[in-house]
Amino acid sequence: MDIGKRLRELREANGLSQSDVEDRTGLLRTYISHIENGHSTPSLEVLEKWAAALDVGVYQLFVVGQ
Repeated sequence: MDIGKRLRELREANGLSQSDVEDRTGLLRTYISHIENGHSTPSLEVLEKWAAALDVGVYQLFVVGQ
């Protein structure tokens, strides 16, 4: 699974920009871009912040096809 691709898909499905995720998580937009483009692997802490920003459980970041 490409977690960066999945995070981008979820972000876009929720109508959020990278700047919106930045505002909700405190992560830098450039770091968000690096993750989504596969240049960086997010830690569990980052995944927890991202899930909270999307208002989903962390496990849903890994569930494809819903």
